[in-house]
Amino acid sequence: MLKQMTVATAVGLIQLGIFPNLACSANPEHLLQLQTGNECRNCDLSGADLTGLDLRGADLMGANLREATLTYANLMSANLTAADLQNAILIETNLFSANLSYANLSGTNLLDAILVSANITGTDFTGAVLQGISGIEVRSQGLE
Repeated sequence: MLKQMTVATAVGLIQLGIFPNLACSANPEHLLQLQTGNECRNCDLSGADLTGLDLRGADLMGANLREATLTYANLMSANLTAADLQNAILIETNLFSANLSYANLSGTNLLDAILVSANITGTDFTGAVLQGISGIEVRSQGLE
């Protein structure tokens, strides 16, 4: 019962705009899970506005982050293995040492993002904006 009240309270606060940067089409329970536990495997966070959030070390393996906004977010050492970030906005996002293996970043805007030491094994960058990124050599990775 307490969990239901907590989720209901969180949903109400989001609707009232008390957490304005979280208001979106994403699952409110999943947003609360991410905010309180820094993990949300296989969650629906599609369309979420996570601008500027500190998500260092977050476990977002398999999460749906399609069209989410993560501009200025800190995802250092985050686990984004097999996450769907298609058409997401990651402008100036810190992905230092993040695990992006087999993630879908097609159509994602990574302008000036930091990918130093990031694991990009099998990551799909088709149509992604890669201008100004640091940490990976675009040409050597065949990402032009």
